[in-house]
This record gives sequence, C-alpha cells and structure tokens, in this order.
Amino acid sequence: MKKEKSWDNAWEKIFRSRAWGKYPPEELIRFIARNYYKVPDRKQIKILDVGCGAGAAVWYIAREGFSAYGIDGSDTAIKIAKERFAKEGLKGSFKVGDIISLDYTKEYFNCVVDVCAIQHNKTEAVKKILKEIRRVLKPGGKVFSMLLSTKTKLSKNNSYADFGYTNFFTEKGIKMLFKDFRNLQIERSERTDNGNVIAHFVVTAEKLK
Repeated sequence: MKKEKSWDNAWEKIFRSRAWGKYPPEELIRFIARNYYKVPDRKQIKILDVGCGAGAAVWYIAREGFSAYGIDGSDTAIKIAKERFAKEGLKGSFKVGDIISLDYTKEYFNCVVDVCAIQHNKTEAVKKILKEIRRVLKPGGKVFSMLLSTKTKLSKNNSYADFGYTNFFTEKGIKMLFKDFRNLQIERSERTDNGNVIAHFVVTAEKLK
C-alpha cells in the first residue's frame, strides 16, 4: 500500500535555488506575543512549526526563549535551519518529515503554527494534517495558521505554479476544516506585491479539552 504524503518535491528545488524565509511574518509575532509573552517560564512552552522551511518561525520562537521545534519535507531546508541555529547559538529541534503524519507523541505541544505550509495541499490532505495537529496538541493547546484566500489576485505573469499545488480558501471552508477545534477566530491580512494582491486568512483556535 502506497504511503500517503503531502510533501511536494517542488519545494526541495526552491530551497536549493533561492534564499527563502529568513524572518517570520508579523501576524505570527503578534500571535505569539499575545498568547505567550507573559508565561512565567517560556522554556516550558513547546511550539512546533509544521512545514517550517528554512526555519524562520522556529528561529523567532527560539530567540524568544520558547522550546522550538520544526518539521519539513525538505532536507535542504532543514540543513539551512540547523546551520543558522548553530551559527547563532540557538537551541531548536528539527526533523525531516511529512506533516500529514507527524513523528511526535500525543499531546506533546502547547502550540502548533503553520505559516503558509498546509495551504499547499488539497482539502482532504489538509483535514488529515489538522487531525495530526490536534493529536500532538495538549488539551487547550493553540493552533495558528496562515492560509491564502480566494481574494488573492495575481497578474497574468504571476502564479503559484513554482510551488506545486496551492489551495485557496474561503471563510466557510475554513470553518468546516476547523470544526473540531474551539474558540476559532478568523482574521484577514492583505498586501500588494508587484501588482499582485496577496490575501491571507489568519486562523487561530484551540484544541478541545
């Protein structure tokens, strides 16, 4: 039986050919600050970045004193992340693996973040990834996700073709995908880039206790 996967080899080519993802998005920084900056002992907060790429979010999480973890399908991306951490003297745990089947124990993390990674999967795969995220979250643990909106508008000379499959979401679709979580909040973030309108949903929720 062929093992199901969500990893697209297009990303290995991307990480080998260009500098990618050195700093995290403002939306993630705001989420971490709101929810975890006031905890007494940040090291006790375990945060996993699924589809971490070259480790931008994990880098920020580690610099802020949290226990930082990252998983990605690209050997090259994980190598880049580890080299950066070693150079800067940061502590983090990285794995090469597919986020549709997370190699972590049940209820291990306080928080799981997704910065535009699970959007590169078809809806059925996204459902399975979210099921895995729920499994590894502690009761009451939080999830953060940035997902492309159908409001995204690309010029004729631009597309997401280089990134393999890309899923564009509606608010209704997100509510269905996150139906097994509680305290679901959906915000919007939009920017222009070279004539393109890049629109994201910024999704936060909690695992049911």
